[in-house]
Amino acid sequence: MSKGKAISLHGDQWHEWILKNLARGVNPSSMFDQMVGGVWRRDDACEALNEGLQRVESPRPWGVELPRIDHPPRVENGAGKPVDVLCEMEDPHAIVMDGVLSEEECQGLISYAYEKGLNRSGVVDRESGERISHDSRTSSSVMFSRAETALIDRIENRLAALTNWPVERGEGLQLLQYEPGQEYRPHYDWFDLENHGARKHTRSAGQRVATTVIYLQPAPIGGATRFPKRGIEVNPKKGGAVFFANTTIRGEPDRSTMHAGTPVEEGTKIVVTYWQRERDFQRQ
Repeated sequence: MSKGKAISLHGDQWHEWILKNLARGVNPSSMFDQMVGGVWRRDDACEALNEGLQRVESPRPWGVELPRIDHPPRVENGAGKPVDVLCEMEDPHAIVMDGVLSEEECQGLISYAYEKGLNRSGVVDRESGERISHDSRTSSSVMFSRAETALIDRIENRLAALTNWPVERGEGLQLLQYEPGQEYRPHYDWFDLENHGARKHTRSAGQRVATTVIYLQPAPIGGATRFPKRGIEVNPKKGGAVFFANTTIRGEPDRSTMHAGTPVEEGTKIVVTYWQRERDFQRQ
């Protein structure tokens, strides 16, 4: 979308409503809620409000910058094909895509992970901040360092471009494998700052603001990504992905993003997860 056009995206009535309310000092945050409760996409609403603030000569900060995906995405995968947005949800703010990785890239990541070796997945302990095994997460996994291989470097830079967020703010990719019966029960990806262990993980790079889960090998049956608070399940095809913001435009943890990896019923599910932070990330 061209700059200066978002405010007119949904016609004259919305255009006038935005300018009138901003001019009389209405909080843009409350206006944002009304806009996305109507016909607006979150990213378009943010852009329209910022344009409006400039026009009424009252530019002021009211929200935080977050990773976002353009419509359509201006990114191609490793096979030279465009990434496609299949659907978008607002609550939670989630986007399902096709063709984020090529088939060859999916297999390349899987092969490299097997060479490194997988271990039992863990969760962050609330008190110590260390990774511990827990019955809620029964997959096996391996962590990659940023730019560990040329393939990983290429994928990370593609995901950064796809989400309009600096690659330096991304954690290393994590590959996870789920066999029949294995799952990841409902959880949040954002860090709960009331827990001492979680605070340790946010000291330098800040909160996790977005997650992208790429399906390298979907299970024939089961293994969907489920948002239980909304009763929504998504199950991307091979090379497809689901992206969701972990925080709101106000920078607060978004509780609607509770999600789960449902139990695999048949075959093997392999995904790779990409988490993004507020600031530059260096593995501790």
